[in-house]
Amino acid sequence: MSNPISDGIRRLRLIHKLTQTELAEIAGIPRATLANMERPASNPSISGVVKVARALGVTVEDLITKQQAPFVTQVERKDMQVVRQDDGKYVSTRVSPINIPYTLVGDISMLPGCQTRGMPHPDGSHEMFLCLEGTATIVIQDEAFEVEAGDLIHFPGNLPHDYSNTGLKPVHAVSVVSIVKARHGKT
Repeated sequence: MSNPISDGIRRLRLIHKLTQTELAEIAGIPRATLANMERPASNPSISGVVKVARALGVTVEDLITKQQAPFVTQVERKDMQVVRQDDGKYVSTRVSPINIPYTLVGDISMLPGCQTRGMPHPDGSHEMFLCLEGTATIVIQDEAFEVEAGDLIHFPGNLPHDYSNTGLKPVHAVSVVSIVKARHGKT
């Protein structure tokens, strides 16, 4: 028996060349929950379906109708994944859609006093941090770099790194992470 929601999730996950683990991580749900959602006999929760649809950059209707435009993805700000750290002083909004899974673009805001650990990325990845407003401090392998408005820093994304704002003004920045997919198909 076919289930349009499970069929749509699986179809779009495969179109975007994502494993269940990768999509579950992006959606913020356990992999086992996603695996269950892809089973034809599943009865997923509405909140789970909404999380997966948002992670895929589509509407719930797109999961069912198969009418998603293959080359154009528009994601509304309310549907972008947001990560908050350091008691909300650090906010990263993933502005890149799921159909470019190996490029992560984040809109970063750091309030004064922010200190947070960067997420390590796989070997071979690269991170670029462009400061738009304020002055950010990026510590890469225990070496501090001051990145002022208009400046960019580029470094291997797998190195230990931290972000902070020791100034009195908020920092606004854009982070771009390019992840190299391993030859055996996993990142």
